[in-house]
Amino acid sequence: MPSSEAILHHIWKYKLFNALALHTTDGEPVQLLNAGRHNLDAGPDFFNAKLKIGDTVWAGNVEIHIKSSDWLKHKHQHDAAYNNVVLHVVWEHDAPIHRIDGTLLPVLDLSEFTNTTLLDKYEQLRGNNYWVACENHLPSVSDVKKALVLDRMLAERLEDKSLALKEIYSFSAQSWDDTFYIALAKSFGFKVNALPFELLAKNLPQRILAKHKDQALQVEALIFGVAGLLNQNFTDAYPKLLQQEFRFLRAKYNLPELEASIWKFSKTRPDNFPTIRLAQFAALVLQSQHLFSQMIGLKTKKEFASLFARLPVNSYWNKHYRFDKEAEEKPSAIGFGSVDNLLINAIAPLLFFYGKSTGQKKYTEVAGDLLLAIKPEDNQIVRGFKARGFGAAHAFDTQALIHLKKNYCDLKKCLNCGVGLEIIKQND
Repeated sequence: MPSSEAILHHIWKYKLFNALALHTTDGEPVQLLNAGRHNLDAGPDFFNAKLKIGDTVWAGNVEIHIKSSDWLKHKHQHDAAYNNVVLHVVWEHDAPIHRIDGTLLPVLDLSEFTNTTLLDKYEQLRGNNYWVACENHLPSVSDVKKALVLDRMLAERLEDKSLALKEIYSFSAQSWDDTFYIALAKSFGFKVNALPFELLAKNLPQRILAKHKDQALQVEALIFGVAGLLNQNFTDAYPKLLQQEFRFLRAKYNLPELEASIWKFSKTRPDNFPTIRLAQFAALVLQSQHLFSQMIGLKTKKEFASLFARLPVNSYWNKHYRFDKEAEEKPSAIGFGSVDNLLINAIAPLLFFYGKSTGQKKYTEVAGDLLLAIKPEDNQIVRGFKARGFGAAHAFDTQALIHLKKNYCDLKKCLNCGVGLEIIKQND
């Protein structure tokens, strides 16, 4: 017995049954002319199917259930959206079903016409508790198939990121400069402090920062002040100066302040403390001029990386990770790994979104080329796939693998994955 209707949808959609011998549970021959359009929203499972039952050709919808009685369980007998169902496809016919008008609904028992090997493989994948359900079968999948799946996963991941960028674009009154400013700030926070950085950028318009680009201390004061990190009594001269500057600027521009508690220090390494990232972000603001216009004119990874190279971070941060707490001296400039992270999570998605939004395909291609030029990421997901023979040559692959794991493997959506489908259809 199938554990999910999804496998039955797949069998029907791709006609993975003996189509020449079909008949209803009443013995009427069934000729499938068109399986219909798969509906992923509310309502019948397949729209606009066309089939011949006995001597009559029907055009309408098809509903699929594991058991006929599921029709009653799901309350379809009270829903007018199911009035146009012309065939009820089930795995087990256990109850007669009538439409709202009282007519008997024809039933096709799919179990009579389907090789259960495919079903057994699907249930085997869904039933195990492996890190990825298909890991024991991955060696049997061709590199070509894997590459095709990664292409699709990367496209989906960039589309998903475009949805988030679309919200920022709308918030920014369709300003590409402001969209880039907020998206870039969000990426400076990496995963742990992405939201605080985004809130900072939304509450500190870059037009205000632009007025003070010739005054480094004022730009730093604006950023740390709106971040809510200057509300304490300091010992060091530098934070005292920032505090003094911000008091004046806050009143001048009527600026808000975020709660200091939203910044996460405990889950990050000192080099990634939000104070260090804010200092680096301030350095970028001070160095940049028309940054979005610069960005869309670039093509190579080296050119994009140059946007973040040698940022003049305030020397205070060479001996500090937090205000008033001196530490061993170390460089505070942004590292190569962090630059790659910004290219992966800010630059490439924005290029893709800009290209899709403006209809300029060259920018979506540059986004893909940029990811191909960046070395593969090293994280738990990437290492997990590598250990199972599914390697990655560059960030294009690793971004695709992250999307595959989170959106398909973890959800056991094997039927929606090219790798899973190939394994299910393989003959042992």
